[in-house]
Amino acid sequence: MEFALILPILLILVGGIIQYGVIFATKHSLTQIGRDVGRWAATQGVSPCHNATTLSPDPEPVTEADALAQQSGLMGYTAGTWNASNFVGYPTYADNTSLPAVPPSTEGVEVIWSYPTGACPPLDSSTTAFVTIRLTHRAPVLLPGFPYLPGLGTCDASGCYFAITTTAEFRMEPPPP
Repeated sequence: MEFALILPILLILVGGIIQYGVIFATKHSLTQIGRDVGRWAATQGVSPCHNATTLSPDPEPVTEADALAQQSGLMGYTAGTWNASNFVGYPTYADNTSLPAVPPSTEGVEVIWSYPTGACPPLDSSTTAFVTIRLTHRAPVLLPGFPYLPGLGTCDASGCYFAITTTAEFRMEPPPP
């Protein structure tokens, strides 16, 4: 009798521990991917920056983020989700702006280049330029019923998930001589 009363509490406790582990692992992987993409974008010898007149982004940071997400085994990620050609969550921002407070979608890559004036990437170390990367990803909900608890996830047509976001900012390096 006592076991029948305690079992639901124990199952909820174990389920919560498992779901927290999934969220924690996904956040850790997403943070590492954001750092790697930011580091990659900051060290490119060719100009990876936006063209400020046409505001058309170069898709390489998105392509790099997609490759890194596949290599790292980001939980809940499907190859090609972060893709500039078919990806709504890759918005076009003007240079020297700031990221909006809320990401435009629950799955996406956002890139902003910040530099005073002149060439981007900078031609030498006297000019500071930064690249900011924000990644947003849907961590899957593994246990039924969790997203229906207040503040513990979201469900829509694509399934149940927790939206996780990370931001990384790196100083851009001048191309090698």
